[in-house]
Amino acid sequence: MDQAVFQTLTDTLSADTNTRLAAELRLKELRVNPEFPISLVKLALAKECNISQRHSAAVLLKSYVDTQWSEKSAKFRGPEPPAETKAVVREMVLAGLSDPTNRIRASCAYVVSKIAHHDWPESWTNLLDVLVHHLKNGSTDEVHGSMRVLAEFVNKDITHVQLPLVAPVLFPELLRILMSEQLYSHATRSRCASIFRSAVEMLYTIKEEHPEAVKMYLTPIIGQWNEAFITILNKRTAEVPEIEVAEWGLKTEILKCINLSIQGFPKLMAPYLLQILSAVWNDVLHLRPRYLSEYVNTSDGTGESFQDSDGEIIGFEFLLFVQFEFIQMACKRRKLTQSAFVGEDGKSGILHELVWVTLNYMQMTDDQADTWITDPNQFIADEEDDSYSFNVRIAAEDLLLTLMDNYEASTLNSLNLSVKQEAANSLNEKATGNTNWWKAQESSLLAVGLFSGELSEVIKSGTSPVDVGALFDHVVLGNLSEHDYPFLQGRSFVFASQFASILPANLAGQYVSAAVEAVLKSPSAVVKVSALKALNNFNQCLDKQHIIPYQRSILQGVAPMMEVTTEETFSLILRTLISTAKLDEQAAAEMEPILGPLVMDSWVKYPAEHLITIDIMDLFDTLASNQHMHPALNARAMPTLVNLISTENPDKPMVASAVDLLKCLVNGAANPLPLNYVAQFFHNLMSVLLTTDDRDILQSGQECLTIVIQKGIHQVAAWQDAASGKTGLELIIQFIAKLLDPSQTESAALYVGDMISKLVMKGGDLVTPILPDLLNAVAQRLADAQLASFIQPLVMVFAQLCLNQHSVVINFLSGITISGRNGLDIVLSAWLANHADFQGLYNQKVSAVALTKVYMSSDPRVYAVQVNGDLIVSKSSRIVTRSRAKNTPDQYTITTVPVKIIRLLATDLTNKIEEEEDQAAESDYDDEDGEDDWEDEDDGKGKFTMMSDMLDRFDFDEDEEDVVDPDILADPVYQMNMKDYLIQFFRECVKQNSPAFAQSVSELSDVEKSTLSNLLSN
Repeated sequence: MDQAVFQTLTDTLSADTNTRLAAELRLKELRVNPEFPISLVKLALAKECNISQRHSAAVLLKSYVDTQWSEKSAKFRGPEPPAETKAVVREMVLAGLSDPTNRIRASCAYVVSKIAHHDWPESWTNLLDVLVHHLKNGSTDEVHGSMRVLAEFVNKDITHVQLPLVAPVLFPELLRILMSEQLYSHATRSRCASIFRSAVEMLYTIKEEHPEAVKMYLTPIIGQWNEAFITILNKRTAEVPEIEVAEWGLKTEILKCINLSIQGFPKLMAPYLLQILSAVWNDVLHLRPRYLSEYVNTSDGTGESFQDSDGEIIGFEFLLFVQFEFIQMACKRRKLTQSAFVGEDGKSGILHELVWVTLNYMQMTDDQADTWITDPNQFIADEEDDSYSFNVRIAAEDLLLTLMDNYEASTLNSLNLSVKQEAANSLNEKATGNTNWWKAQESSLLAVGLFSGELSEVIKSGTSPVDVGALFDHVVLGNLSEHDYPFLQGRSFVFASQFASILPANLAGQYVSAAVEAVLKSPSAVVKVSALKALNNFNQCLDKQHIIPYQRSILQGVAPMMEVTTEETFSLILRTLISTAKLDEQAAAEMEPILGPLVMDSWVKYPAEHLITIDIMDLFDTLASNQHMHPALNARAMPTLVNLISTENPDKPMVASAVDLLKCLVNGAANPLPLNYVAQFFHNLMSVLLTTDDRDILQSGQECLTIVIQKGIHQVAAWQDAASGKTGLELIIQFIAKLLDPSQTESAALYVGDMISKLVMKGGDLVTPILPDLLNAVAQRLADAQLASFIQPLVMVFAQLCLNQHSVVINFLSGITISGRNGLDIVLSAWLANHADFQGLYNQKVSAVALTKVYMSSDPRVYAVQVNGDLIVSKSSRIVTRSRAKNTPDQYTITTVPVKIIRLLATDLTNKIEEEEDQAAESDYDDEDGEDDWEDEDDGKGKFTMMSDMLDRFDFDEDEEDVVDPDILADPVYQMNMKDYLIQFFRECVKQNSPAFAQSVSELSDVEKSTLSNLLSN
């Protein structure tokens, strides 16, 4: 067998194709032989064979273990070898851990770890003893091979059950090897830290359930490990480059372990934070010149990463990532580290120099500059706030944000001094001919721009810790004409726009004009992109009077860029067009001959790009909402959309998207709709909606028809289908029936309730004859509805009617029976079960007010209905699996409708009062420093926010009323103060002192009674 395997493997390496193919077929036959894995191990370990043959055997052995060793393996194909063969292989392969050839050693380590995953400890009881023996007494090769096994072993196979067997014997040996720098390589020592980190991570995941494991296995040794870590972190071998690079890899693994330990066991790590911080800070400071020389100010490729003997990537970029992460963690634990950052006097710590160093690390590398110059899309993607990229520049930004969150005043003062220093230094570098002089200025503007929102507010009050005015006067204004340095020029545009809200009137127009000129004339894509970002900010923050004079120029200059751009830039251009088109609608309308074809062509061009399609839809919606532009845009777009909304169109996503655009057109049209407007599209739209089962088309159709009903119900009722003779109203009722049919999925009919509510509201006498059947269908669908987002709009149909006709609704529901259940029971059960989770302020108000009407009706039929009360918590200690949960659904107490309504409304009132108290507390907090209360918080954002975040928030608030249904805005319920309304409701109940209210209150819990009593006494 051995010879057959040897010869076959040799033939697989043959240059002759036929020989090689025949050998591979022969291998498949040999794999079923029980002796096959034994022969592979022998050949892999045979030092007399050449390395290619041995390595080929090792690779094949890895494949064999993956696919044949155990039927428990996800890749198992079989046949599984007998137990006797497994025992021989296990014993033999351990010898490979000491092989002098790294590739063979690594392959054998992989095989051992894979076998151990299936066989340890039951079938391989002595494995851990062998590995620990290697660590204690083995050669460096044996130690290295065993460490590779243990790295996988501890990470994937050790649990708290095996920990008592592993920790006492393994951890001391790992610590010994870690500290034996003269005996073992940095890569081997790195694995010690990695293995220990895996153990810490495992303890972290189980500490809640097994706190004793932490006390027993981590607490006694954490001090020794931290002392070892600190010793290594303080060591620096700069004079020997090879050793220094290896040290980076070791320090990286150590800091990964430290950071995880701080996250999981902060109290255990607290005594060592200052010593670790000192070592890390010194390294960050020491690496700064090298980073600048090898990455920022060079183009010869010297800044690179390396691989150690195990193939692990190392390089001080990776070290910087974990160093910055540690400094952030230390910064957040101010009680422990404040003396290091700002000193006892608030001035003598490392913070000032740390801010300056951070600005250095934020500088753009040559590699980034080269990439971004040739690929503007990558520039946009990497520089976005929510970028998926990660590099030293971004890591340094995160560090600066954390410093600001925790030491606001000191960080701002340090930033001011550092920016001035960098500006002066960069001018000196420029004078000496250094072509990279601009990078320090660019990173300084980037850093200050991070806090533009807060700084702008402070400047408006008359003071500022950062001299932004000097930056504008001496840096930004001059940089706008630095055409040879596009990144600096572009950053200056963005910086100016970030502070748009405080720009003097005489400068505002100047900066807008410069940005427009850059978009129109700059040869640099980087500058154009930056100018587009600036224009977006200007559009949202500057008074319109400064931008409107340039609106036509912006639209004329930006629009043609869409035809020659790619995806990331395309999205930025769309956002610029959207914000610009909103400035002066009449001026934008004059651009319809350009904008109309552009948006339609773009929509056709990017049918499947979801994110871009959203931006295109937003632009179309903006144009369609422009009353001056709508007639021309409608004349252009409607024929195309009607043609695509067809039963003959097989492209379902395109049909759904076309219906969405049609919805925008209808929404932007006059109210009521112009004469014969509905006739343009109604036949095609209803033909598609009545025949399709596509969920997206059905959802889009419901939204579109809801607006059609709102603005043109009489046109719908008057329209008649030529083929069937049915009116538009009859077809809508037919569509509603289709959506309410039990065979239709709830997700596909998600908006049918909204459509019915609008039909009832707007239909008037047109709907009266069919209203009973319509409500009966809604109640039937509610009887078995499951999805909360589907149930809410169906319930709202009845809630809306209850506002003014609660007696009629109660009479109607009491008179119908569905599958043996009374209609009142069905609707009230669904309503009360979901009221607390209703979404949307208006819906919450309507539901609450309607419930007060139902309660005050005192109708005995309502009071007799029983509904679910409180969830009954199971006392069983058994783990609840999915199947068990399915077979034993949640159980509830049973209560009456009056009690349930009082409980829900009391909770609503409590929530409203707490909201007001929280808002007041937040307002008070904003007026205070509040640092001491939060100094050990790891999560959440500080008071300083990104300008873009502020802009997005402001834009959302302004657009909110645009998207709210005008019928809702006109409804008095929408304007109600619910706290005052509910207090008045409960006081009225107390005043009437009805037996029903007394009974309802008596069944409340003591806490609920006390809460309600307190609310009414205030």
